[in-house]
Amino acid sequence: MPERKTIAAYLEAVQGQIRWKRARPVLVRELERHLEDQRDDFLKEGKAPDEAERLAVEDMGDPVSVGTELDRVHRPRPQWGLLGLTLTLAVIGAVLRVAFFQFGGDYHDKFTHALEKVLPSLGLGTTAMLVMYFLDVSRLVRHARAVYGGALAVSLLPLAFLHSSYCTYYITLAVVLGPLAYALWLYSFRNKGWKGFLLTILGGGFLAVFCRYGFNLAGLLLLLLSGLTLTLYAAGRDWFGVGRWKGVGATLAIAFGLLAFLLFKGYLNSFLLRVMIALRPELEKGHRGYMGWVLKMFWEDIPPLRSAGGETAMSVNAGARVFGGGQEFRPIDFSHDFLPASIAVAWGWVPLALLLAALVALLLWLLVKGLRQSYLPGHFVVLAVVLTLGFQTLFSAALNFGFVLLSASLPLVVGNFQTVLDMALIGLVLSVFRGNSIAREEPGGPIPQRKRLRIKFEYQ
Repeated sequence: MPERKTIAAYLEAVQGQIRWKRARPVLVRELERHLEDQRDDFLKEGKAPDEAERLAVEDMGDPVSVGTELDRVHRPRPQWGLLGLTLTLAVIGAVLRVAFFQFGGDYHDKFTHALEKVLPSLGLGTTAMLVMYFLDVSRLVRHARAVYGGALAVSLLPLAFLHSSYCTYYITLAVVLGPLAYALWLYSFRNKGWKGFLLTILGGGFLAVFCRYGFNLAGLLLLLLSGLTLTLYAAGRDWFGVGRWKGVGATLAIAFGLLAFLLFKGYLNSFLLRVMIALRPELEKGHRGYMGWVLKMFWEDIPPLRSAGGETAMSVNAGARVFGGGQEFRPIDFSHDFLPASIAVAWGWVPLALLLAALVALLLWLLVKGLRQSYLPGHFVVLAVVLTLGFQTLFSAALNFGFVLLSASLPLVVGNFQTVLDMALIGLVLSVFRGNSIAREEPGGPIPQRKRLRIKFEYQ
């Protein structure tokens, strides 16, 4: 007795040829819809149900051939180049951190102590990057509001650890995940009209306020700038469904309106004073402008290349002594935020320029590939991560070149917990690239009726 040809049996045979487990449900679901459409077309022509199903299966072609072709086309897309560049930058950062850490701190064995600081961060960062690399980004998209709630909770945790600087340090660094949480929150209100737009803005406001209570000015500024960019980008593509120019205009009106309100109430006076001192640190070089004054002073005399020759050439504090006319200055921690300036003091500005160029190349590589993604949520996740790392780089560069406004470390190369978070974010971006061939958006409404589609693979 011949085997009955059914859609279920056909799909099972096709699925057996697809080796990528993550691709199976997506491809089989799509194929099932095509088969059902063809079966319905045959039913409209007056065919019996069993015959309509058999004809639909036969029109699709041999299941083994179809499954083999789908397996060939839809495979994970390894991101070895980006993985290698990210890991290389992290390793360079670890080596630099060990090299400069030896010339600071009161430790008996500085080399061992430096390794104990750097190696766990490098190991955890690599692990986090690989875990996120194999993550299905669509799971984050489906639970976007839960991710947002988690970000709010993390932002408030420092209040529970006011007497523990150790815990507060790690929690405040986690604020770097805020732009990603906001991006997912924003995407969850796509096509929701003005209600979705207002809820998006309200959610961003809560995240900013909670971040401020977490005592992290750099994280707050990072969130505000990234959030504004993401909202303008979404409004410019009319993701809310309110009209492109209306969405952009409303976003800018809210941003400028809030800024005007804060200025009128005097809430920004302290911040504007810090900006003025950052621009002209010599006006208060004995207090707030001290580090900016020192940095600007020795940047004027750093040559393109220099050979590292001991402590006098290996730290920002040493640079202060060399270029400060022999006067003794208060120590500056050269192993964290001022690592880029320390590189310039030790080896000149050319090695630093090469390091910054490699980091910028990585970010541009991520951005270009991200903007080409067909999976819209993944496209937005990539943009959020690139903005996060890009603003970190900008803040760090400004700090190390003498514009001392807020604390900021260079992404990937600082060699601490921030490196772990940065590598995890990059791993998430690479997961988007890896799974783009089978990524699909969840339908926001009823699926439109398709025209009859017949696919058939023939081999000579």
